[in-house]
Amino acid sequence: MKTNFVTHLCFLVPFVIVTFNLQVFTTILISTTLAQLIAYSNIALLLLGVALIIKQRGELSKTVKLLIAFFLIYFSFAILASAIHNNPANILFSIIPFIYVLAFYVYLSIPENRLIFKKVALVSLVLSTILAIHLYNINFDIEVRGTAKYKVDRAQGVFGDANNTAVSAIIAFIFLYKLYTPQKYFFKIVKLLFLGLVFYTLFLTFSTTGFLVFIIAFVILNYKFFTGIKLILALIILPVFYITLINLNSITANMELRGQQREKITNLVNVLTFNTAEVDDSGRNELVTKLLNDYVFENPILGNGLDFAISKRAHNTVVGVWADAGIFTFLFFLFMLFKYFENTINSPPNIRYFVLPLLICICIFMLSLQSVINQPYLITLLVYLGYLIDIKNEDELLFIPNE
Repeated sequence: MKTNFVTHLCFLVPFVIVTFNLQVFTTILISTTLAQLIAYSNIALLLLGVALIIKQRGELSKTVKLLIAFFLIYFSFAILASAIHNNPANILFSIIPFIYVLAFYVYLSIPENRLIFKKVALVSLVLSTILAIHLYNINFDIEVRGTAKYKVDRAQGVFGDANNTAVSAIIAFIFLYKLYTPQKYFFKIVKLLFLGLVFYTLFLTFSTTGFLVFIIAFVILNYKFFTGIKLILALIILPVFYITLINLNSITANMELRGQQREKITNLVNVLTFNTAEVDDSGRNELVTKLLNDYVFENPILGNGLDFAISKRAHNTVVGVWADAGIFTFLFFLFMLFKYFENTINSPPNIRYFVLPLLICICIFMLSLQSVINQPYLITLLVYLGYLIDIKNEDELLFIPNE
C-alpha cells in the first residue's frame, strides 16, 4: 500500500520548515504568534502523519532504536536531575527533536518514503545552504533581528551561526555529490554549479572546523580515486595542496578580508602547521573546562538537568550530555555513536562511503557546537542514516532523474 500525498506532506512539510529555520524568520519578519503557530502545527502534522501511517509501517531500524533509547534515558535522568537541583526545565521544548525521531522512525520504515525523503532532503539542504549567500550579501543577522548596519564577517545562514551553516553546507554537498547522478552533459554542468555554490557558502562561513571536515569528507567520497596509478597521482598532488593551504595568508593577502575572516584563515594555517599554541578555539576550551570542573564533576551520576549545558553555552554536545543527564547517559550516548559507525563500516561500499562522511561531520561538530542533537533536521537525518545502514540496500542511494 503506497503512502498517500497528504501523509507525505505531514512529514515533509515540517522537515522543510526546520531545514530553512522558517520559525525564526517568521518571528523576526512577521510575528511571534505566527511562529508559535507554525511550531505547534509541525508537531500536529507529525502526529497526524504517524496516526495515518502506523498500520502500514515497514521493517523498523535497530540502529534508530538505539537513538530512541538514548533520548528516553536522557530525559529520565535529566528531568530527575532538574527536579533534584531545582533547575528550570522546558520539557515541551526539549522533546521536540524526540518527536521528530519517533515520527520519522515510522515514516522512513517504508522504502518508498525513504526515496521521497531523500529527494526532498537533498533539495531542501542545498537551497537552504545557498540562501546563506544571499543573507550574507544583504548583511542579514538573526541576532539583530534583521539587516545589520555593519558588514557581516561570516555567513551565518538560516541558523544565524557560521558553524551551524558550515555543518549544513557540508551535509548538502555530500547529499548532492553522492545522490544526484545526472546523465546528460547539461545537467552535469548544473550539478557542478550547485556544488560550487554550496562550497562557496562553506567558504563564506570561514569555519576552521568546517574546512577540515570538508577535506576529510571529500577524500572519503572519492575513495575510488585512491587506487593504483591514481593513488600515485594523489600522493604527488597532496604536497602541492598542503603547501597551498599553509600559504593561504600570502595567497589571500590582496583580498579585502576583515575581522574574523583574516583571523579564521590564520587559524586554519596554524592548525595545518601544528602551531597549536596559536590556534584560537574562540574560548571553547575554557567553556568546556569550566563546565567539567564546576558542574559535571559536581554531579557526575545524575547530571544537572534538562538542557543545562545549553544554558551555560558550553559549545560541546558530547560533554553537554554528561552535564545534563549524568555518566550513564553519557556512556550510552557514546555507545550509540559507536554502533552507528560500526554498522556503517559493515555496510556495502556505496552506503558506507555516503554515511561515513556525514557521521564524521556531525560527530566532529558535536565537539564545538551545543546544538546538534537538539536540531530537528539533523536528528531526522540521523534517523534516515540509521535506516540506510540497517537495510543495506544500495539501490536506495540511486537518484537518476528523468531528463
